[in-house]
Amino acid sequence: MDAFYASVEQRDNPSYRGKPLVVGGSPNQRGVVAAASYEARKFGIHSAMPSVTAIAKCPGLIFVRPRFDVYREISAAIHAIFKRYSDLLEGVALDEAYLDVTEHLKLNSSLKSKTRAVLVAFGRSPNHLPPDDSNSKVTGITNNFKKLD
Repeated sequence: MDAFYASVEQRDNPSYRGKPLVVGGSPNQRGVVAAASYEARKFGIHSAMPSVTAIAKCPGLIFVRPRFDVYREISAAIHAIFKRYSDLLEGVALDEAYLDVTEHLKLNSSLKSKTRAVLVAFGRSPNHLPPDDSNSKVTGITNNFKKLD
């Protein structure tokens, strides 16, 4: 879930929407960026960047302290949705999980469902596959799919 913490903050506070925002520690206290909104990423800001570097790249950057209790709650709700499709779910972090949808693909024969499941399973994280040449093949396959809607 890309930019998860920042997206939650923009969802919960509409005044943050469309503005560069990071979740993390203050630049005045040796803070670090935990997550950057898409608007902040346009300035080259990314997670693990020192907050002082981030503010130098974007002087109008909004800093928000993390609310891990809220992120945990939302993450649990998302994992509950994932479990509707597979019991084979491994939560790695609040904003990351591995989901095996192989059985879902076998049960649902429509091309549209198969394509969406493959994009969910591989489209964002092809490097989590076993290390061999198939990583580049899967990336190529998912990049060649066209949106169906």
